[in-house]
Amino acid sequence: MSSMGRAVLACFLVLPVLIALGKACKVKLDVPSELGAEQLVGRVNLEKCMKSNNIIAISKDPDFVIIHDVLYTSHAMTLPSKRKFTILIRDMELLDEKKLHVVLVPHKMKSKKRHTREAILKRTKRMWRPLPFSCKENAIPPFPQFVQQIQSDTQENYTIFYSISGEGVDMPPVNLFFIKSETGEIYVTRTIDREEYPQFKLMGYAKTREGYSPELPLDIIIKIEDDNDNNPEFTEATFCMAVQENSKAGTIVGRVNATDRDEPGTAHTSLKYSIVSQFPDQPRMFAMNPDTGVVITTSDRLDRETTDTYKLLVYVCDMGGQHYGLSSSGSVLITVTDENDHAPTFLAQFYRVEVNENDCGIDILRIPVEDKDLVNTENWRANFTITQGNEHGYFSIRTDPTTNEGILSVVRSLNYEEIRQIDLRVGVVNQAAFIKSPTKIIMNTVPVTVIVKDVDEGPEFQPQIKYIRIQEGLPAGTEVGEYTAKDPENKNTNIRYQKLTDQYSWITIAETTGMITTNKVLDRESGEMKQDSYNVTVLATDDSGKTGTGTLVIQLVDVNDNPPEITQNDGFICTNGKNFAVIYANDLDATPNSAPFQFSLNTTSNPDIQRHWQIQSLNATSIQLVKIDELQPGIYDVPIQILDQQGYGKTHSVKIDVCDCPDGQNCAARRAARNISLGVWAILAMILAALVLLALLCALLGCLCGGAAAKYGKTGFPDDLAQENLIVSNTEAPGEELTDPNLKIPIQIVEPNRSGQGASSETQQIIRTAHTAGARQAVKSVNGGHLAAGLQMLDQGRYSYSEWQNFMQSHIDEKVYQCGQDEEIQHADDYVVPYNYEGRGSAAGSVGCCSELRGEDDRLDFLNHLEPKFRTLASVCAKK
Repeated sequence: MSSMGRAVLACFLVLPVLIALGKACKVKLDVPSELGAEQLVGRVNLEKCMKSNNIIAISKDPDFVIIHDVLYTSHAMTLPSKRKFTILIRDMELLDEKKLHVVLVPHKMKSKKRHTREAILKRTKRMWRPLPFSCKENAIPPFPQFVQQIQSDTQENYTIFYSISGEGVDMPPVNLFFIKSETGEIYVTRTIDREEYPQFKLMGYAKTREGYSPELPLDIIIKIEDDNDNNPEFTEATFCMAVQENSKAGTIVGRVNATDRDEPGTAHTSLKYSIVSQFPDQPRMFAMNPDTGVVITTSDRLDRETTDTYKLLVYVCDMGGQHYGLSSSGSVLITVTDENDHAPTFLAQFYRVEVNENDCGIDILRIPVEDKDLVNTENWRANFTITQGNEHGYFSIRTDPTTNEGILSVVRSLNYEEIRQIDLRVGVVNQAAFIKSPTKIIMNTVPVTVIVKDVDEGPEFQPQIKYIRIQEGLPAGTEVGEYTAKDPENKNTNIRYQKLTDQYSWITIAETTGMITTNKVLDRESGEMKQDSYNVTVLATDDSGKTGTGTLVIQLVDVNDNPPEITQNDGFICTNGKNFAVIYANDLDATPNSAPFQFSLNTTSNPDIQRHWQIQSLNATSIQLVKIDELQPGIYDVPIQILDQQGYGKTHSVKIDVCDCPDGQNCAARRAARNISLGVWAILAMILAALVLLALLCALLGCLCGGAAAKYGKTGFPDDLAQENLIVSNTEAPGEELTDPNLKIPIQIVEPNRSGQGASSETQQIIRTAHTAGARQAVKSVNGGHLAAGLQMLDQGRYSYSEWQNFMQSHIDEKVYQCGQDEEIQHADDYVVPYNYEGRGSAAGSVGCCSELRGEDDRLDFLNHLEPKFRTLASVCAKK
């Protein structure tokens, strides 16, 4: 082999080694030759080897423990030479692994000999500026215990006294530390909890007896060395996780997490996780990463239908999981979630159901299915379909959302006489895709036989809707056909017929034979048909009383029995200008008995008519009648013959007015008549408006008069009808002055229908009348019991009052009103009553009190002492 070949071969041999080394990482650490237990060795950069957010590192050498990226010793050891070991790095997401090679290079500490003053001075300076002091947590009594000593090199020249201040001295926790002022020795006085006070910051002072400070204040940091006195604790009492059934082995289920209050980054917080037990215990389905607490599956046989939950008892221990570490336990509840790995199956091999003919809109069968997947999920819910036998759409099927059953329904009536059995095939699938065949539908089917049962039905018309054509104009009583029904079960022919609807009574149907005859002469042009047809509903009844209905549609065949008619028999033609009139015709008959029409001039009675008129066709139904000769103004009768397509028609006389047209288009006489017509309508509108206005005025007047009557009709006062009541009067003989009509004051009574002795504030009212003959009159209405109900208006021919005395002052009215408002309805002492006078005056005084007697409580003894001419009046009062 040549040298070139050997070189190529060497390259191929070295290349895999280089690739392998490229995948590995290497780190070199300088460490002391003497290492204590749980001592920090150094830090390694794991991310440099593998960039991931979810990595774990495991040391292959049991003498070393790696926590996160910090390397510790497991126990005290001596390294006489280099020490090599490997750290395995795993990516929990990508399931990738890499190796980190660690090389520890030991070195020995060299101590300097203090031969010169310079060395001593350097050591003294380090004492005044010391490294952080340390103090063990949970130190064992007795106390005080020595912590450290501070000294100043100025003590060679001065007598130095030491003191401290800060946390643990004069700040909480107070008196935890003290210092001996002569020696600078610092002591601790009691146990310290690092989790409460991880370190203390103090200030040290060196002063002379005189208070001089030859040194600057010294910063003292006392760090509390951690003691493994806290058990790790899980962050949750029970961790809840979920994993899908049939998951592959190695699938991450979840992660547990625990915390430790001890100092981070030490072996005291180096936690290890493990699974203590699993329930159910067999088969083992889960494993846990001891460093990260990640739970993974160890088998691909997870089946929710067999076991849907697993409970794990998990364990966590600090000190890297050593037997002397502190620990605690927790639980993990793993739920196996469902997927559609079970297809729905029918519980029976076939189904058979019966249904009555003509039934519609009913459920006839419930088809249950079994599905082992989780209830009320898409993996459990069933979708049913009819795959065979429902070509005519008689059935439908749906799913009951509660029971997951298929409900077979009849949606179209079945006829026993047409079909007696239908064989269906029903299929079922889940709403979710089947995982074992996600791209292919897996459907289970079952046969369903539907038996149609015969039901005694009523008679049926054949056909259900029958069309019959009848020629119009036939005489009444003509037989035009028959409409019969049959019983589909027993072919019963004993069926009776009658009409249900026949709006215009066109036909009669024989009760036993169904023969149809016309009731009258049917006319197609009568307007009784709608859309060229007329419907009659017929009822058929068999011996059992069952009925059936049919519809008879009558269509009339047109007969040419209507000649064309002119729509307007008059027109006008101008002597100068418009020389034609348009004639329109119409025929009620249908094609071919109608348009197009043939128009012609009838010359039978007047052969010369063609010399004056000419017909010009416009369309199938109209023409122009053209004046072809000079005619004098006047009205001319023009005979026009109009025939339809069949030659049937007649002659029409059209009156044509030949007139002068100022504008060449409109006849002047017609325009004047139109103007006059408009004037008449205007006059009628004016008359109607006047009548409406008059009616409104009468209504308004009636309202005003009625309001006045309502206002004053009940305020009258009778002139004389005493009705056994004592009234005021001074009329002893009629006098001339009493006949003066100016003194006849018609007064109306107030509330004539009120009666009784009621004593209310409304029973006394002051009614003021109008001034009569310059005198102001007033009448006072008394209690309702003093005036009888129903008194009439004052008679103009009677004399009851002459002239009432004028009131002297206006305040009398107010006094009377106040009496009426008195709460106890008692007359005041100065109650004013109306009185009349006799001549110039009366020596007897007023007798008005007699008219105001109201009951037995009034004392009438004073009547015995009156003068003789009042005794008669007194007797009347006494009788009353």
